[in-house]
Amino acid sequence: MLGLLIGALFTFAFGGLLLMVFFGARKIEEELDARARETRQIREQAARIPRFFVVTHPATPQVAPLDERLLWQLRQYVDAEQTLADEFVLQPSVESLYRESGRMPIRH
Repeated sequence: MLGLLIGALFTFAFGGLLLMVFFGARKIEEELDARARETRQIREQAARIPRFFVVTHPATPQVAPLDERLLWQLRQYVDAEQTLADEFVLQPSVESLYRESGRMPIRH
């Protein structure tokens, strides 16, 4: 009789342990699924945020003449400023630091 009682207690304890392991693993899987859903939602929201320096649409096939002229003027200005910067690096002085390139972008 005592053996039967010990066997029943062992079976009950072993079954309880198996249930604990099963529900614990199920809880862990639910937490992982919730994290995956949250990560997916965050990534979807981040994809909707407009970003700088990221091309989200294809470039137009041809640049308008006005844009080409503006880009040419900006390029000339940047080149003139770079020349002054190079001169200052090679021969630093107060005069070369505050000298203007003489080329300012045209404002409309």
